[in-house]
Amino acid sequence: MLTEEPQSRDDWRQVAKEAQEARDGLAAALRDAGITLPSLSPDIATCAGGTVALVDLGRCDVATARRLASALREVSRHGAP
Repeated sequence: MLTEEPQSRDDWRQVAKEAQEARDGLAAALRDAGITLPSLSPDIATCAGGTVALVDLGRCDVATARRLASALREVSRHGAP
């Protein structure tokens, strides 16, 4: 993870790559739990101009929000694997 202001195109690419990898990992974990966030994506603005890669979780329907909340409650009750 970059801790300084990116100085080169390679630095910017690294920020974007980190955001995409985080997005992919989160999407896979959510998929394993039967949850899809259709708008999940790297935050283009932070990839283009920031030092911290962010992932935009986007929006989801009520049923998906409830499944996500239920999955998080389950993990908090039983602990992470």
